[in-house]
Amino acid sequence: MSGHVALVGCGGLGCPVALGLAGAGLGSLTLVDHDRVELSNLHRQIAFTHADLGQPKVDVLARSVQARSATRLVLHHERAAEGQLERLFEGADLVIDASDNFTTRFAVADACVRLNKTLISGAVSGYSGQLLAQKSGGKPCYRCLFESEPDEGRSCDADGVLPGAVLSVAGMMIQWALLTLVGREEVPFGTLLQGDLMTGVWRPLTIPVRPDCHCVV
Repeated sequence: MSGHVALVGCGGLGCPVALGLAGAGLGSLTLVDHDRVELSNLHRQIAFTHADLGQPKVDVLARSVQARSATRLVLHHERAAEGQLERLFEGADLVIDASDNFTTRFAVADACVRLNKTLISGAVSGYSGQLLAQKSGGKPCYRCLFESEPDEGRSCDADGVLPGAVLSVAGMMIQWALLTLVGREEVPFGTLLQGDLMTGVWRPLTIPVRPDCHCVV
């Protein structure tokens, strides 16, 4: 399958997303993450083992992808931050945000509006999951939902994240990405999906376009 995806975040969501897309025959995959593998990651980050502790997540995940597929890889061992994203997303048909903090999510979403890139964003906290698909150019975009950065709240280490939770959200991210890349229309752009990962119940929230948002003005 042709197509180039830029994946921000190589952790709990990013590991299965990368492996799933590569297994589906994705042509090119850019991996972006500045972090290293830690012991507390292993239960939910399925590409890593004890032997990988201390190594860059990008490198370890790249080896797992290469062992399973012929997907061409582009590796960036840095944080996805403003001022760098045009370079990091170069050539990408689709951006997937699997990061774990609002600062990165806002920077990535803003860049996707600016660069006219389609974005799929996923998040997990405790037993809650969220997914959002943002069309190229936005309308609506991430800032139509959150005008400014909310408080980060509790961390994954504090709340705990079970493997099934990240795999549930990552599976949907993979599905949306594949549908987007082949031009299908089933992806619910402009809708926030909120999931209770204990019960498996998902609730859609339609996002209105905010008239004063930067995706409009």
